[in-house]
Amino acid sequence: MLTSVVLWWAALGVIAALDGSWLDQVWPAWRWAFGAAAIWGGNAVVLAYGIGPPVRASRPPILAAGFAFAMTVLGSGSYWATLQLYPLYRVGIERAAWFVAACTMIALGAAVVTKRIIARSEHRPRAALRWDWPRLGAMTYVVFALAAVGTLVAIRRIGYIPILAGDPSSARVDFPAIGGIWYRLSMLGGVAALLVAAQVAARRATVPLYLMGFASLALVGLYGPRFFVALPLGVSLLLWDRFRAAISIRRVVLFVLVAAPLLGVLGHWRQRDQSATLLSPLGVMLYGTLGEFRDIGWALDYYSMGDRFLHGITLGSLLVPLLPSPVWSVVGIDKAAVYSQNSASLLADAMGQTTGQRIGAYGELFINFGWAGAVIGALLYGALVGYLDHRFRQVDRSDVWGVFMALAIATTVFAQVGQLNMFTSTLTGLGYPMALVVLLAGRRSRTGPSS
Repeated sequence: MLTSVVLWWAALGVIAALDGSWLDQVWPAWRWAFGAAAIWGGNAVVLAYGIGPPVRASRPPILAAGFAFAMTVLGSGSYWATLQLYPLYRVGIERAAWFVAACTMIALGAAVVTKRIIARSEHRPRAALRWDWPRLGAMTYVVFALAAVGTLVAIRRIGYIPILAGDPSSARVDFPAIGGIWYRLSMLGGVAALLVAAQVAARRATVPLYLMGFASLALVGLYGPRFFVALPLGVSLLLWDRFRAAISIRRVVLFVLVAAPLLGVLGHWRQRDQSATLLSPLGVMLYGTLGEFRDIGWALDYYSMGDRFLHGITLGSLLVPLLPSPVWSVVGIDKAAVYSQNSASLLADAMGQTTGQRIGAYGELFINFGWAGAVIGALLYGALVGYLDHRFRQVDRSDVWGVFMALAIATTVFAQVGQLNMFTSTLTGLGYPMALVVLLAGRRSRTGPSS
């Protein structure tokens, strides 16, 4: 690994030395791109020698770094396709690549330090929460039934099936208000899918449970957002890799390279974006793929002057999902008003867009506090990744905390392309109902020191 990285750095150095003046003319921002490529070599070294084996698809540092790299590559492809449609649209995409690579290196360094600090502490025998499998199976049926009823009523109130009709005017932001309590019940489909995933990973699932898991994904998928389906699937794969059978990294890479562009095509079909038909088939596939990376480039350009920083305005929306609205009302806080000041909405206003624009955790901290905010955020993000990596390797398939850890890992990895308030909203939206399930389907047992 080290030899390959050194050769890669040497090749970049030779090209920069011999063709630097020519590159200045044909590619003015090449230094940012070469810097990003060099940093990714360093990231590979940190993963190999700092994080170390085993190389598993369920390990948070590997997932986080891999997702950041895929976001850069596929996002650059999306930017290229965008330029084919809109030649005047230009952003500092090379600087965005450098920004993501640098933040990833800082986060990986923090993860290494965190893991080593935690590993030095002694683990004493503790009481563990374990699944009572018959009860969990019964609770899964109950949760699925509630989700099915909620979905049927919510879809009737909305008046159409969003996944089939598209979302040209961002009407989905009104679905919670239209569906009311029934919409919230329908979101239990994601919880049911997670409960099925826990039983599948432990080889406790029956054929009806498998079918129920797929049906649960279909229920939450009716509303259109891919995230509702992608997150439970991600958690399922994490649990499978950790507890049932290792998933080949090569298969994961192949899946991302194939699935991400196909999801872009699906988004194009749903939105009925006629402009994209001017592109080649490859361009259409890339156009809707991780456009958030393209928006990171825009945000770095727009906010880099320093006089437009948001100074933490968006961070309130990160905190208010932790508690329900009535609790916040007691202390005089309007949860809806605070939540509306999220990065996606504020960035959309700055960009002149009518739909929310996401630039990930690093980007959100940058538009709030500049480079200092991005660096501190990357350190905190890396510390969380290191902690999750250590803890997830300690749980076994019957441990209740396994599915909670997998949920936290999937949400953390997605935070690189989402928005910060989605992180807490997802953890509470799925985690709180799952905690209620634990009260009925969990049991305490004594366990020895963790290895």
